[in-house]
Amino acid sequence: MGQGQVMKQHMALILMQLLSKKRQRKLTVAEFLEQAEVSRTTFYYHFPNGMCGLFRWTLEQEVLALVRQAICAGHWEEGCHEMVQFIMRYPEFCLNIYRFSDEMLRCAFFESFTTTVFKQVLEKYRTQYTESELKDFEIFYSGALINQIDRWFEGNLKESGEAVDVRVCFNLRQIERLMKQQLYK
Repeated sequence: MGQGQVMKQHMALILMQLLSKKRQRKLTVAEFLEQAEVSRTTFYYHFPNGMCGLFRWTLEQEVLALVRQAICAGHWEEGCHEMVQFIMRYPEFCLNIYRFSDEMLRCAFFESFTTTVFKQVLEKYRTQYTESELKDFEIFYSGALINQIDRWFEGNLKESGEAVDVRVCFNLRQIERLMKQQLYK
């Protein structure tokens, strides 16, 4: 692993430590740099987009890597479980990231997750539907899944993660069932 990766991992670890302790009103670059013992130049070299870049990189490394690994192994439900489990393990971190991130960053992250899931769920129907139809399924149901996750965060994660996990997996199985039924009509 190169020095750049090591530095990024160091900054991600410090970010997780800072944001996991309690709800934060804000986290400035200066506060972060002091805690991470990293220069401003080094920080912006690795994350030209500032804190938003660090947020996204951290989430991609900590969550999406696990989700993609499960999904690539053919286990989309396990990928969904990984996402929910991460949120349940680090609720303060996730809530802080949610509040600090702008809506576009959140949407991009959630879309990355849902697109990964839906590509796996829809893969087996590639020969029965056109690319356009599959893309329509992906866009429509990704939006519904993103809405579920977003609502969970808007409610400060008060709903149990297990309930969210069950609902998400149930609905994904229903989508699969619906697609199978459409094939035999």
